[in-house]
Amino acid sequence: MDRNELDRQLAELLEKGFDESFTAFCAKTFSSYSYPPENLAPARMHAFYLKVATGVVLGGTPDGDIPLMDVCRQVAEKSCRSALGTDRPFCEIFIENWCAYCASPASFFTDSGRG
Repeated sequence: MDRNELDRQLAELLEKGFDESFTAFCAKTFSSYSYPPENLAPARMHAFYLKVATGVVLGGTPDGDIPLMDVCRQVAEKSCRSALGTDRPFCEIFIENWCAYCASPASFFTDSGRG
């Protein structure tokens, strides 16, 4: 997909929210990983971080101090590059990448990774 299509998809998501098939995709993806105890809470918050990432990709700046903002930006950037190279939706790629990141060793969520 090109950048205009990505921006259109994300703007539509922000306007309409998640549909049932995407919600089922998220649940299946989340359940397909095992998480270290200290990473479980951020993993469960995948929808929140997807919303933040969507705003970042569209050029927005999140309000307030969001935990793990640096990590969210990194995952969003990686997901954006992947989406631009395929026909897969950014949201699916982000959820897969976020859950994979959260399933990684505990060192991922050290103080240096907090935004």
